Amino acid sequence: MGMVGIAFLTVLIPIALAIFGDKKEFEDLDRNVILDHVVKSRKFIGFIALVYTPLLLWGSSNVVFRTAYLVLWAIGIAQLGGILGRAYRWMKDNKYPLRLEYLELLDNPEDLEVAWRSVWETENIEPQHEEEFFALFSSLIDNYLQNYE
Repeated sequence: MGMVGIAFLTVLIPIALAIFGDKKEFEDLDRNVILDHVVKSRKFIGFIALVYTPLLLWGSSNVVFRTAYLVLWAIGIAQLGGILGRAYRWMKDNKYPLRLEYLELLDNPEDLEVAWRSVWETENIEPQHEEEFFALFSSLIDNYLQNYE
């Protein structure tokens, strides 16, 4: 059980290096999308705890607890596998839908400012994507104005 958890964590290291390694367009936006939607950084420690806590308690428990620990371990492994899958899709697929989804759901004012600055400071955005960004930005501004009138 422990080796599977170690294997998943070991695979995550080169993926993190590949994702965060080089400077690219949308740098700040992409970093936020990766941390919040790909890795789910706020829940990551919990996923690690689901993998390793059962291993620590395994030796001093009976069959019933071991079954429960095995279920918790499997949930943790599934979550780490989900991170690997999302990281693969991020690296191989079109990133624009995830970027737009992140921007649409974002409500933290500090993150909003950083993310949108990253969008508008990026040069040579494809026209279709620039239109999508502008439409989303316009709708967010409209919603903001309607809520504060």
